[in-house]
Amino acid sequence: MKKIITSPLFILGFAILLVVILCLYPYSVLVGKILFPPPGDFTLKYFLGIVSKKSTFIAVKNTLWISTLTSIFSVVIAMPLAWLLSRSNLVGQRKWRTLFLLPYAIPPYIGAIAWVALANPTNGFLNSLFGQGFFNIYSYFGLVWVMSSFFYTYILLSMLTALDRSDPSLEEAARLSGVSPLRVFFQITLPIVKPSLMSGVLLVFLASAASFGIPALIGGPARIYMVTTKIYTFQQTGSFTGLYLAGALSVLLLILGLVGLIINQRLSAQALKSVSGKSSRVSQVNLGSMTIPALILVSFLFLILFLLPVGSITLSALSPYQGKIVWSELGLQHFRRVFFETQETPRAILNSFKLAISAATITTVLGMLLAYFRVKTKIKFRSVIEIIAAVPYATPGTVLAFALILTFSQSFLGLPISLYNTLAMIALAYSAHYLNFALRTTADGLAQVDDVLAEAARVSGASWFVTMRTIWFPLLKPALVASWFLVFMPAMTELTMTILLTGPGLETLGTLIFQMQDYSDASGGGTAVLSLCTIIGVIILNSIVKLLSKGKYGL
Repeated sequence: MKKIITSPLFILGFAILLVVILCLYPYSVLVGKILFPPPGDFTLKYFLGIVSKKSTFIAVKNTLWISTLTSIFSVVIAMPLAWLLSRSNLVGQRKWRTLFLLPYAIPPYIGAIAWVALANPTNGFLNSLFGQGFFNIYSYFGLVWVMSSFFYTYILLSMLTALDRSDPSLEEAARLSGVSPLRVFFQITLPIVKPSLMSGVLLVFLASAASFGIPALIGGPARIYMVTTKIYTFQQTGSFTGLYLAGALSVLLLILGLVGLIINQRLSAQALKSVSGKSSRVSQVNLGSMTIPALILVSFLFLILFLLPVGSITLSALSPYQGKIVWSELGLQHFRRVFFETQETPRAILNSFKLAISAATITTVLGMLLAYFRVKTKIKFRSVIEIIAAVPYATPGTVLAFALILTFSQSFLGLPISLYNTLAMIALAYSAHYLNFALRTTADGLAQVDDVLAEAARVSGASWFVTMRTIWFPLLKPALVASWFLVFMPAMTELTMTILLTGPGLETLGTLIFQMQDYSDASGGGTAVLSLCTIIGVIILNSIVKLLSKGKYGL
């Protein structure tokens, strides 16, 4: 029996079974219960009638419209930055890369909180400075701007990766022939990295459509509803009708996410082909007289995109008055109230630590096994596993959360197992959603390790389990550590899935921040304190990842 359990086929087979149960089965339950309900329940005809309701149609239209505008704004921000940070001799290029990619690791709803403090029409810091009503964050433009100020990082990261890997010989030849750098970019560089650019645009569109925190905190007061906020509203009613309507909208988002996943897979394949040329050092464009204007541009962008919102959160955390700065009265009174007088705070932080540690550990172990199966075996259809693991990440978190509610609320595979309103349900959601992170990070590490040591161990009579423990695991330590932290960071402050899965006593850091901002902390100071601590924590953890992986992972 022990030999069977420790055999590679059993371990890998068990890992694959877990992935199918975790990443596919809940979606099959969701689709089955919504599209093919038992007789006497909602029929497909009634389902279509619900979906065609005016309020739902408006939510779908808002989602498509706002996601499209966010994608356009993100391109406008990311494209010039990508060129400056990869093809020019901009001063401090590597540091600027890290600084502009920081929003990638910060929860977007914290950006919404920051911009609410800056530009809400009554007492925002900017309106206190320029006059009440000068800025109004509660608008379509406010939604698009805050989303763009975070999601542009998807495009920037995709383009930087492609530009770093592409063969620069054609660009250099064109510049030596006297072609201007701007023309070289649009006629040579851009066509080469176009698949990566389109992949980034698609990711921004999907992230915008799947976003919950920003639409809830900014769109809610403006009565601008998106599909994710409608799902939350209907699910919170607790009625049978609300449950099925939330399910119907979840199926729509699921379809959108799966279509996006398929398109992105093709774009990624094209991107690999387009940048797989001979790699060489890029001859950077000398900015010359444009050096100072370029520095002013990137400094201004960083001020608007990062320093201004972080500064507003810092002032809100230290100021006793929302929207008003009295320098002599700045202090730590909000910190004292949040950490020592608010009973939910210790519980929320402890729950978040439990969930983040559990999800990071589960995904790292499972990701390592799946990565080994994907990279180091020659079994047919092994690439399918990577696609299956990508489904929960590619589809909106609200859809995954709702699918898990339907799957684990009463029974599971005929067994009387109910995980509803438990930390275990949230841990499952995190593990499924972030598994793709761990798999990709570990697979990247495995692909760079030669098989010669493992083959020598097998020739010497070492078992597969011993080889994994003594060779693969030590060699993969940097990738595994990076994988663990890359899951731990977002899991600590996750909101989109947790808001649907949480219950009394199950507060997490993300839901506590959301609840404080939404209705329970009128002064705004408590929300700002937790948001500021989150930003500092993200920066520290990112530095740890870069240090332990020697700069290979992290932002």
